[in-house]
Amino acid sequence: MRAPHSPHVRGLGLWLRLLLGFGFALGPLVAAASAQAPKAGDYYEDAVDLGFRVKMPKDWEFTPPQPGERYLVGKYTPAHNRYIYLSPSNPLWLEALILKFDRRESKNEDDADVDGEGDEGEAEPASTEERHRKILSEWLEDRWYGGGYRVTKEKDGKNKDVPSTEFLFEADKNGDTFQVYAMVFELGPKLDVAVVFNGPGDKKWRKYESAAKKMAKTFRVVEVEAVEHSGAKAGESALRSLRRAALEKEAAKSADWQLYETPNYFVISNNEDREFMKEMLERLEAIRAVYEEIYPFDEAARIKVAAQKEAGEDEEKEVDPGDDPLGRGRTTSGYSSRQRSQCSVVRVCKNKTQYHEYGGPGGSAGYWHSGHEELVIYDDKSGGGRRDTWAVLNHEAFHQYIFYLYGSISPHSWYNEGTGDFFAGYEYKHGRFVLKPFAWRKDLIRQAIKDEKHVPLDKLVRFTQREYYGNNDYDVGGGQNYAQGWSFIYFLRTGQGKARGWDDDWNGILDIYFETLAATEDLDESVDKAFEGVDWKAMEESWKAYILD
Repeated sequence: MRAPHSPHVRGLGLWLRLLLGFGFALGPLVAAASAQAPKAGDYYEDAVDLGFRVKMPKDWEFTPPQPGERYLVGKYTPAHNRYIYLSPSNPLWLEALILKFDRRESKNEDDADVDGEGDEGEAEPASTEERHRKILSEWLEDRWYGGGYRVTKEKDGKNKDVPSTEFLFEADKNGDTFQVYAMVFELGPKLDVAVVFNGPGDKKWRKYESAAKKMAKTFRVVEVEAVEHSGAKAGESALRSLRRAALEKEAAKSADWQLYETPNYFVISNNEDREFMKEMLERLEAIRAVYEEIYPFDEAARIKVAAQKEAGEDEEKEVDPGDDPLGRGRTTSGYSSRQRSQCSVVRVCKNKTQYHEYGGPGGSAGYWHSGHEELVIYDDKSGGGRRDTWAVLNHEAFHQYIFYLYGSISPHSWYNEGTGDFFAGYEYKHGRFVLKPFAWRKDLIRQAIKDEKHVPLDKLVRFTQREYYGNNDYDVGGGQNYAQGWSFIYFLRTGQGKARGWDDDWNGILDIYFETLAATEDLDESVDKAFEGVDWKAMEESWKAYILD
């Protein structure tokens, strides 16, 4: 499972591409000449929070910000020719950004400079234009690729609704020049919004600049209206009602993204395939039923209470409130683990490109971000196929489920990722899941066993994450370790009465490991107790024979 404060990918997604031999790219390689300057398209409108609308590029795709993002309102990227070349080996990804600089409430001290508030003793900018230059220049330097941004033009934006400043910047990327057009709008004494476009540094820039200016000039103030929430439902927790309201507001600001829900999940997606989304919702609830059977909430509560009594604690520790406008990561003391899990958020991007634009790490196919409390995957219909999508969903949804069940516990990778892969092997038939060996992993570990290149089991169960991912004394890569972790979990969960040489003392290994970890959060002690008295040679021979049969 994910450690709750670790923001990066862990799980099936990390090794999916490596294992299957797929390369990673955000989009097709294109020559600079094939990328056309954008044309004005439909309006982006925020009538529920900031109160504005502005036209953005036609046929470019909107990607919303990640939870807790302070500055980015959203970005637009070309649907196809996604970048140009500044020189033969130096691509520039094309983007049109909408930013906000909101100082209406106190914020994190680390962001004071970008807000234009300055360090202690630093004078406030004397004019709107100076403030706009300061906040935008500092955001560009701190947050966007490239560097050395130089203002080459600055003038009044002449917007009839609000004070505005128009800018041209020149910047460098790996020795090549590119251009940035921006216009910043003052919506209030402590609120500014900017639209920002990048483009080539050569003569082609003139068309990009003209298009960007045309769109920026459409910026208008609109009246802010309250979102019409669907309201609370009978029998649900107040937490779920609050989460729904926050997500409905987010969806109202995110072009083409819609909110769906099931009894235990909120799903937000821009996928227009209704049958796919219907199946997504059905599968989420069906695989959750499998999780609950193996990891029941009542058992988790028993372990927690016993651990708290052992430690002399009377109450559950509160979670740091954080600064997430969707209410994720906030204090949830007073709500049960089950109630918290019934607010699980899943974001489904419509394709691989959208997934990486949103923030999916390179080489991954899905991730659970415990800090954002959000599971993110994509529809792989045009890539490896939806069978891959469903496998990733089963794996990552396990990390999400177990996070709410046990909180901050982070097992060894053989258990954590092996169990995720165990669930990834389940196949959906007639509205329910049936356990099957996970085909992605089975052939790889079988070959490793035949070649006698597997990691000894007594060493695998003590691998750190770093070792599991490939930095180990056995020169075994992450893909094979994932396969072996799956096979060992599969052996321990299904081998009783089937595996040759099975010892009944092995029946409780997984339960003992996890109960000990839940109670002590001590990895070494958990392995010691779970495998106490085990004949490793006998277990390894039984495991190998079972996987090879």
